[in-house]
Amino acid sequence: MADQVVVAKAGEAREQARARDLEKLEALRRRLAEDMAALEQTDDDRTPYGGDFESLVTAAQLASQHETDELLRWRLQRRLEEIDRIRQRLEQGEYGRCEQCGAEIPEERLAVMPDTTLCVNCQRQRERRGAARRAA
Repeated sequence: MADQVVVAKAGEAREQARARDLEKLEALRRRLAEDMAALEQTDDDRTPYGGDFESLVTAAQLASQHETDELLRWRLQRRLEEIDRIRQRLEQGEYGRCEQCGAEIPEERLAVMPDTTLCVNCQRQRERRGAARRAA
């Protein structure tokens, strides 16, 4: 009987943690969507330019800003897709497990980075491989 109470409480705690994690993921998703909307609004605010030198400089600056905005938009879209994938893992009960090695990701790490999918060791390995590729 005492074991059933402990199991029930553990299940409730897990569900509460899962709800908090989902809430954090949704808040992050909302912020990213707001950033995406702000970028799209910026596109509409750009004005055409004339033929004088100052206008050409302005046009070059706008083109550069447009390229930067496109890169940001692409990154935001990738992050939104990643959050949707993480949310799906949460719904399937796989959230909190490292995608690479299957180890449990510590609660402290998930509390700070609710969108992480790797344990610390696997994240370090990925970063080292990335640094090695950049150095080569």
